[in-house]
Amino acid sequence: MKTKYLTTFSLLLLLFCSSACAGENKALIIGISQYTEINSLRYADSDAQEFSQILTDLAGYNKSDVSVLLNQEATKKHIVEEINKVVHLSEKHPLDNFILMFAGHGIENTLTAHNKNSKGEDRETNMFLAPSDASTDENNFYSTGNGKEVSNETFINKAWLARQLSAIQAKSIFIILDSCYSGTKSFGTLFLENEGYSIQSFSAKGSNRGVADVKRKRALKLKQSAEDAQLTPVKYVENRKIAYLASSRDDQASAEYEELQHGALSYCIFEYIKRTRREVSKGDKKNISIEDVYTNITKLFHETNIKGVSLDVAHQPLLMPIPDFADMKDMVLISVSGTKEKVANSENVRKGILKITSRDPSVNDIEIYIDGTKSNEQINKAMKLPEGRHSVELYAHKTGYRYTFTADISPGNPVSQAVKLQGELFISSFWLKDGIKSEGPQLEVSIDGNKVGKSKLHLENLMVGSHLIEVKFQDVIKSRQVEIRPDSPLRINYSIVREGAPPPDEKKVRNVMF
Repeated sequence: MKTKYLTTFSLLLLLFCSSACAGENKALIIGISQYTEINSLRYADSDAQEFSQILTDLAGYNKSDVSVLLNQEATKKHIVEEINKVVHLSEKHPLDNFILMFAGHGIENTLTAHNKNSKGEDRETNMFLAPSDASTDENNFYSTGNGKEVSNETFINKAWLARQLSAIQAKSIFIILDSCYSGTKSFGTLFLENEGYSIQSFSAKGSNRGVADVKRKRALKLKQSAEDAQLTPVKYVENRKIAYLASSRDDQASAEYEELQHGALSYCIFEYIKRTRREVSKGDKKNISIEDVYTNITKLFHETNIKGVSLDVAHQPLLMPIPDFADMKDMVLISVSGTKEKVANSENVRKGILKITSRDPSVNDIEIYIDGTKSNEQINKAMKLPEGRHSVELYAHKTGYRYTFTADISPGNPVSQAVKLQGELFISSFWLKDGIKSEGPQLEVSIDGNKVGKSKLHLENLMVGSHLIEVKFQDVIKSRQVEIRPDSPLRINYSIVREGAPPPDEKKVRNVMF
């Protein structure tokens, strides 16, 4: 998919937590900006990180109950393991609430297959979400279902995901997908069938757009998949409530914007939470319902303009509640604490000290936002903030890197937060012949238009954020956008295929293909 479009998926924290978030709660938060083969995303990992902070800092989740997989950690193996872990845990100790949030790339519901006898045929896929190690190499795609379906085992299988989520023993399940093509009806239909529902319909417009109309029926005997060994039989939870929030329809790519520093869905969710907190007096709380969330997200999609075009022109968020919207719309998702000062005279407001520290040389390029408002404060200098809990965001405008944290400010207890603004990059090359790799030639490497050396290459102090990498071998140049993170070293391996017999000195190759 295009780099501009994200599969970002972020927040909905609000989404499904009881007012006090009491009881057994679990969340799995996945955010991927660094992909091994697919184009990078700028904000998916930071959106996921911010969502996890909302759960633990505002919604009452224990940090031990929130699992976070970011970037290179979010391989298919790890994602499958974490979901299976929740399934087995819930069988022993049923949950009150489970949240799955995914921000990253998604894949279209249909792909065009080409062969010698056909100019191109649209086929459905059983693929859904892209883990960090998803591969788009043509050798990983194959036909299933009598040639009517396209599969790729390096992606998350939609039938497997729907089945496993349905198998989780929880009173409420919240699925938040900030990714391209996330509102696919095929995934929704699978989920509905797993839950024993049928007759799905979607409203085309209005505040209930995307909401499914369903009826309960007997459980269906489900088709088996290639991943059956990892499936768990579904045990129905009576009166269970499920919410599936997607950032776009199944025929739409979701977008992330430099102007917003977020994916579109994540931005609208976060912005609604911030506005709500600013409107409520400190010490008071406001209950937020599912209807509040969906209505305000939809409104923000329409009101937020990028270069004169509203977000909902490109894609619209969808909500599918099970069993139905009427039963769930008044459900309290979370209670938000206010930040509005009750004291009229600002001089009487109690304040404390926050100091953000960094040894990296890029601190002058960092913008600081406090509770969503841009500040004139600087890193490595003490700043005075009103007493209370604040959301702090750092943004590197040059590279698009965003980092958030929560600071509890009180008089007499200075808070210090250290941040790292540099990361590591490894670049290697390999010859590839008959599927076998051997040490490859040196490639000329440039980053953001500047030559930095030849592979094998290890850069330790690269500014966090987005960078354009170009590698050159002979007259062939390969370019890609990558994301550098302080706690996630990025390794890029370039495999070079030699077509035809190389000359004896091996300095020239007849055809070079990365």
